[in-house]
Amino acid sequence: MLHLHQYFDVEMTRLVSTGHFVYPLTMIIGEQIMMKISKPLLLGALTVGAVFLSTSNGAQASLTPSSSQPRTDMVDLSSWQANLSSSDYQTMADAGVKAVAIKASEGTTYTNGILAKQVQYAQNAGLAVNYYHFARFTTTAEAQAEAQTFIKAVQSVTDAKNMVMVVDFEASNFQNLSKATNNQNLAAFDETLAAAGYQKTDLYTMASWIGRYIDTNASNKGWLAQWPSNPSGDAYPSANAWQWASDYRFSGESQDLDVSQLNNDFYLNGASTATSTPSSNASTPSTSSQASGSDAGSTETPTTTIVKVPTTTSTYSKARSDSVKLIWRAKMGRHAYHTTSGARYSKHLGTRYASMSNLPNTTWYTNYHEKLYNKKKGTSAIYYHIVSGNGKHAGWIWRGYLHAGVNPNA
Repeated sequence: MLHLHQYFDVEMTRLVSTGHFVYPLTMIIGEQIMMKISKPLLLGALTVGAVFLSTSNGAQASLTPSSSQPRTDMVDLSSWQANLSSSDYQTMADAGVKAVAIKASEGTTYTNGILAKQVQYAQNAGLAVNYYHFARFTTTAEAQAEAQTFIKAVQSVTDAKNMVMVVDFEASNFQNLSKATNNQNLAAFDETLAAAGYQKTDLYTMASWIGRYIDTNASNKGWLAQWPSNPSGDAYPSANAWQWASDYRFSGESQDLDVSQLNNDFYLNGASTATSTPSSNASTPSTSSQASGSDAGSTETPTTTIVKVPTTTSTYSKARSDSVKLIWRAKMGRHAYHTTSGARYSKHLGTRYASMSNLPNTTWYTNYHEKLYNKKKGTSAIYYHIVSGNGKHAGWIWRGYLHAGVNPNA
């Protein structure tokens, strides 16, 4: 969201420098109007904007990975990122991205034509998938109609209901309405989603708009956008997420992306299940990998010792087979993480290794990841196999507990 898009994209935005922070300036050109504007005229407008930026705050270079930056837990995408390939999504996942929020619709007339492809690529990379709708509504009736457009767009790619459904609240017309009216319209939008079975909603907007044009609440704690020139640390801890950059470039990539740091697991529980529900007769896993040795400074994949599965006659093994299914397992790059939450265990086998709180100063390194499907809940989750730097500890852990980077206390 909040990109400077090509002339044919329906999401054009502006950036304006205001002292220490760079804030998004809301959209002033809609989808229907945008399609009628000539390319030369719009390119001229872009040139003016570029001059303004360069004279007010210097050239805006892409942000590149740095250990001092906030985490890149989530990336938001739209048709503007149509050029990203499946391998690009995997690159993001390997760099620590855990979730995506993909634009599904806008107003009552636009739906993302490549939504299915983007969802599939995200699922292939093991990312939790959430969706957002760019809002235009100014009345309760319009809000309800837009919610239906959003629902239809999402239902075209998945029958899951446990992901986050976000309203993207940044159109300039909202500034002409009272906060009470905006709150009322947003409530009508969310109520329509809830009636269709979508209970997890959130509000994406500029941090400077909260309390002025719209309010957060228990149902919409907020995914707030504010872009410091030198981002670091945490911000808005009571919100679900903080979008801290719109010009972040992952190593090996050639396109700037919006990145956000998550303050909780709200966006991680949603699922990465496709329209077709996994069948119950698929094979269950037959092995679990547990590393036996590794050098913390080595770039080699840690050696592993195979741990045998409990026999099929085991009551517990049968119960796990009936409730949880392994969708896939694959090798992944060696990346550093740290955490004090959760436990290391093989989810599909139920074997608990140890509590992460017992090793608070440990840096963990990945070598495998897997996707598990909970048959009862109809949800799926991604687990990483991690190995301590000294090779003495290992196990599977839900990736939502992990924070990218070397443990600062190690």
